[in-house]
Amino acid sequence: MIIKKKQISNNSIPKNLIGVYYFISSDDKIIYIGKSIDIKKRIEQHMRNGRKRMILRFDKLKITKLSTELEALLFESQEIKKHKPIFNRRLRREKNMFSLFHETNKFSYPIYSIGKVDDNSLINFMSKRQAKIFLERISKRFNLCDKLNGLENTKKCCFKYHLKICKGACICKEKLKYYKKRFNESLSYIFKFPNNCKITFYENNLKTEVSILNNHIVKFGIKNKKKYNIEFNSYDEMRIVKGYQRKYPEKLLEIKKLN
Repeated sequence: MIIKKKQISNNSIPKNLIGVYYFISSDDKIIYIGKSIDIKKRIEQHMRNGRKRMILRFDKLKITKLSTELEALLFESQEIKKHKPIFNRRLRREKNMFSLFHETNKFSYPIYSIGKVDDNSLINFMSKRQAKIFLERISKRFNLCDKLNGLENTKKCCFKYHLKICKGACICKEKLKYYKKRFNESLSYIFKFPNNCKITFYENNLKTEVSILNNHIVKFGIKNKKKYNIEFNSYDEMRIVKGYQRKYPEKLLEIKKLN
């Protein structure tokens, strides 16, 4: 559905329409992408109180109809990564926050690091100190190496290796597959989902299915309808699903582990 800005009226957009909408400029560039469970109401809010520069620049409105809020949230996330609209900016508050990240070192060992928020953030914190405290707790709980996770600065083995707590990942002594197993368990602890699973939410008499493989969302959509593959992979989608579950715990229908 595409509507010219001057044709947007009370009757041009159906009520209670769930989906993702695009503001498109006169030169056919997507300048903003949003989602809503009531697009008509959201567009009215933009027209009344939206950013003036954005409202002046957009020439037409495109709408992609979807079936549930979660489907719209995940679809919007992928579309923003694909098109990178100039008016989709992170909140200033988020820019000042710190996050935990998942990376891989030169020896292929998975590691955690702390930095400023971006799309690959695992979990956000108000300060660097809070992030460090959480990382220390995760490292202790799953017996991860403090040196690999940036909690200890040394060129040799970490202190816990001398105490026979660390199994030697810091000096490549522990087999990678065993360390990866514990690291993946720590990721599951952060997201509260199994490494490999299918999660089903019930909303609007429909079942929204989310497939997770190796702690990444790979596919989502409505059961027995079209499924969307994740093309621009990041932990952003995992945080979306986790936040949705936290907001609507009653909508979680099933978490099915996959082998």
